[in-house]
Amino acid sequence: MTRRFNLLLPSLLLLAACAAAPVSPGKADLPPEAKVPTVAVLEFEDHGIGQTVSTQGLGRTLSDRISEQLAGRPDLRLIDRESLQKILEELSFSSLDIADRDGQLRLGKLLGAQYLIMGGYTSLAGSLRIDGRIVEVEKGIAEGSSLEGRAAERTLLEKSFSKQMADQLVAKVGLPKGTAKSAQDFFLQGLTLEQSNNNQKALEMYQKALAIDPQHHEARERMENLLLKELK
Repeated sequence: MTRRFNLLLPSLLLLAACAAAPVSPGKADLPPEAKVPTVAVLEFEDHGIGQTVSTQGLGRTLSDRISEQLAGRPDLRLIDRESLQKILEELSFSSLDIADRDGQLRLGKLLGAQYLIMGGYTSLAGSLRIDGRIVEVEKGIAEGSSLEGRAAERTLLEKSFSKQMADQLVAKVGLPKGTAKSAQDFFLQGLTLEQSNNNQKALEMYQKALAIDPQHHEARERMENLLLKELK
């Protein structure tokens, strides 16, 4: 009995020491919502003279598409639309309030968001320009992004711009990019390059999209249009 106790004594002392040792707080001890960056995507503002048929509802659909790009990531938390709208209505936040540094800080704290995605769009003479920015609430640092094209191509511009903003946020926060690029990813990248008049690179992206999915009709159509332009 004594011999067995003597053999177990070192193990018992070690367990007691571990139990008594203070545990320093770390990331593993934080609640789940504190481990990941939190972002709120605000509805985009119309900076044009007035609503047109081509831009009707664009502010909301832009925020929806950006949210869709970011949704489902376990390393990122999105503020839902209902919570965001409730805060804005209860405190009577206007677009001017949110554009102000103090307003952004106040809104971010109320929502528990470290990042705000916001912006606006302008439609003029058949063209459409979308401007967005990612605001780091605590530091007051904002990074911008923009895209221009024809208003008739609103849907394509929405898709391209939303991915552009989502990728920019992921890079800014330092999150992993995720899975390999799909045909749609290459198509949207090509569209962005085409809008920037970088037609050669755009053609390369459309070709990559078609290599993955030969049935991607939008990529084929854009590529054929660019090739026709080159022949003129």
